[in-house]
Amino acid sequence: MKTYFKPFLIIIAGFIFSCKQKSLEFIKLDQFTRVDTIKGGSRANLYKEDYFIVNNYKDDLNSERIIDSSMYKSRDKELYKYTEYKIIVYRASEKANIDHLRENPADFDNGDFDNNKVFVYIWRNGTWSGKYKYKNRQSVEAQEMIRED
Repeated sequence: MKTYFKPFLIIIAGFIFSCKQKSLEFIKLDQFTRVDTIKGGSRANLYKEDYFIVNNYKDDLNSERIIDSSMYKSRDKELYKYTEYKIIVYRASEKANIDHLRENPADFDNGDFDNNKVFVYIWRNGTWSGKYKYKNRQSVEAQEMIRED
């Protein structure tokens, strides 16, 4: 093989490997799970929110499908107990990561975290209600969630 082809092949091989998407990694933020009880007449209404950070997030259909599947499988198995149950997913960033939150747990509630919100999944009274997708704090069109119920 001619010497001038070798650098070209190395560049192409590097490009191909750099285009391969890393696997998505999910981290559940158990320490921030919220369960609220609100009295409504003679009945107590329970509301629950679970939070996840997703590493290696890319805004594409494949990532959305993988996140949908993971969140569906991760939903509370007793969601029928809740008037409303939500799963909120954030993309990892400089502040939206487990190491930063260990040292600065107050940053979770200070509003900066909302810049990294990508999906909200909602069930009401045990049944599927809807999915919302966000970019830069704005709701955008989301694909239908693939679910098995």
